[in-house]
Amino acid sequence: MRTLALTAALAVAVLALSPAAAQNRGARTPAAPLACADFNGHANHAWRLANPASAAQPERSRLAELGASAAQKQAALLAAAATSPQNDQEKTLGAFWAAGMDEAGLERQSAAAVQTLLAPLAQLRRPRDLAKVGAAYHALGVAPMAEFVRLEATDGGRRPLAAVPAALGLIDPAFYTTNDAEVRTLLGKYRTYVEAVLRASGLPEAEISPASEAVLQIETQLAQALVGEGPEARSSDTLRAQDRRFIALGFADLLKQLGARSEDLVVVSPAYFATLGQIASTERDTKRLQWYLRFRVLNRFAPELGGTFRSAHGGFFAQILRGLPAAPSRAEHMDTLLRRTLGGLNDAAFNARYAPEARRQRALALAEGVRAAAVEMAGKAGATEDAQRLHAMRFDIAGNGSNTFDANGLEFRADDHVGNLLRYGRWAEGRILADRPLAIDPLPARVPAVQWLTGTDTLAITAAALSPPLLGEAGTAPDAADHGALGALIGHELAKRLTPGNRGAALGPLYNGFQAAPGLRVDGARTLPMNRADLAGLEFAWAAFTKAQPQADANTNKAFFTAWANLWAKTQTTEALRAEVQTSPYAPAAFRVNGPLSQLPAFGETYGCRVGAVMRAANPIGVWR
Repeated sequence: MRTLALTAALAVAVLALSPAAAQNRGARTPAAPLACADFNGHANHAWRLANPASAAQPERSRLAELGASAAQKQAALLAAAATSPQNDQEKTLGAFWAAGMDEAGLERQSAAAVQTLLAPLAQLRRPRDLAKVGAAYHALGVAPMAEFVRLEATDGGRRPLAAVPAALGLIDPAFYTTNDAEVRTLLGKYRTYVEAVLRASGLPEAEISPASEAVLQIETQLAQALVGEGPEARSSDTLRAQDRRFIALGFADLLKQLGARSEDLVVVSPAYFATLGQIASTERDTKRLQWYLRFRVLNRFAPELGGTFRSAHGGFFAQILRGLPAAPSRAEHMDTLLRRTLGGLNDAAFNARYAPEARRQRALALAEGVRAAAVEMAGKAGATEDAQRLHAMRFDIAGNGSNTFDANGLEFRADDHVGNLLRYGRWAEGRILADRPLAIDPLPARVPAVQWLTGTDTLAITAAALSPPLLGEAGTAPDAADHGALGALIGHELAKRLTPGNRGAALGPLYNGFQAAPGLRVDGARTLPMNRADLAGLEFAWAAFTKAQPQADANTNKAFFTAWANLWAKTQTTEALRAEVQTSPYAPAAFRVNGPLSQLPAFGETYGCRVGAVMRAANPIGVWR
């Protein structure tokens, strides 16, 4: 009976707070619900009224605001780095960004850049010159046929050097080998794109058709080799043996010219390289190979050249292949390029500018306190092994647990975008050949995140997460709001690493009774893991807070709960809410607030709620307390 009463009260309160509902009534602004009846509505009342959802913006939330704020910081960082860099990291970053954003400069430099990119083809006089041309391209900073990577370390600790196929124009080989009518139509449009690139490069009109035909035929042969062999195929042998096996590619001479020291070489997808060698040895006319390499190199750089190249590339890859209404803006393209090439450098600069050491230490103290509470509570509950695992795990706060990106030897010019990419290509390949891995933070610094790093016992908190509403701006030590927001999220993640057994299982039926909208109930079974983690995270964070501030008064305690509620401030259209309820592993925002807090005795005690009220369960569900 109490569950039904709670369900009805929460549903009425949530709907009553809908800004659209308030506007439809056309009357005065509704009063905030009482804390003991609907704490989400009570704590987020003003924000919800000021941020109504609409057809144009079906969802609005405080966490989305945090993401937007982080994006603004990223834009400010790049603008400052391009005009007034504070350190060498920003100087390098700023020059790269400024050159890539200068569209007038790209137009002016396009013809010279194309000439530079095509220069190595002059050496392709006979088919057997393919290896020499490949070496010239690698020296330039381009890998048109084979790229070098380091594989995972072996038992002896060595990271084998491997040659992998350079990506085809249509990256998925299945595009070339499928007989589906729709794919055939797509290939026809791809050929039109190939022709556009070759034409823009200055190839005589009489050669456009046979050249595009040659490109498609060679790419199809290579795609068939890749599909027939599978992505895991590899040949491991000495460099000398691989050089004899793939003689047309000249691996030994290439690595020698690049200054690489390796006695062994793994060839990934050997059928691809065998086919490439066969093409080189059987082609009587080098023109077909020249056309193929001409397109392959210019396709790689098309988004970085003049408007004709960029328009052709965006028209096919963005609008036709991906179905986007338009090609990405220059800023969007550069953002993607930055993440792909200099993500680690960008992270280092973002961390340095927006996560000063004092803020990192405050977040670390908070995380350590919540972890200590979780270890203690899990230990008392008999989960000794789980407690030991939590005790041994690490925190990475704004990259302080990762190696700093080493940009030594990397220099850019603010007026030479293609040149910068070539310099980066040479630099990055040199790092790979010297087995000096690039230190890249697995989570982008400018994305607010609190999550486990895949395959590790490290919980990462990004620099962008060290801001309101997760972490307050002031103070040297974590306060109540810090514990209730970032602290509880840390606790949520720690709880995911514990084995709950049947702890908190009663949350399933409880959430089954929650009605997000008329006729729309929460799925308590599907959302149980996250609901349990929410409650457990609050238990850990509250224990850490009360240990840190045992004499805190009621108002200070209220700041803890308000901070948790503020995290989930959100408005949605009915359609967006319905889609979330039907698919998400999380309960809707209102119930991430009211659900766990109604089961936390400290909340009801702090607000003086009577036992049995909506926000103070008579028989509260616990997970680890």
